Amino acid sequence: MTTRLYFMIVALACSSAMATNCQAQLTDPGASSALGTRVATLEEQLINRLRATTEERRAYIRLIGVLVADGRLEQRMVVGIERYAIRKNPQFPFPYFERAMRFEAEKRGIELPPVQLLAGSASTYQ
Repeated sequence: MTTRLYFMIVALACSSAMATNCQAQLTDPGASSALGTRVATLEEQLINRLRATTEERRAYIRLIGVLVADGRLEQRMVVGIERYAIRKNPQFPFPYFERAMRFEAEKRGIELPPVQLLAGSASTYQ
């Protein structure tokens, strides 16, 4: 009887260890080493931390990166909005980031296009 109990405890421990919450890097690791540096770009940081899993979301973040590079948006503002979005919802921060970025960009006279939040559905901003 004790052997059976021991195996049940070991099986339970193993299954709970395998069921831990895992996170992965979303960007292509080969793309970040084009300049030979190991520091993530702003776009790579945003894609990974905001969990931009679809191509539409990644394109939106690339657009934000272009606007920062052109000087139309401040990098510190974008990073601040990213932190705000992660605080609001650590599991799914992208919608909060998108809404806050659209609001701040509109105040600065920059129009950001809406992003489809779910594949195959209409945008939430119409």
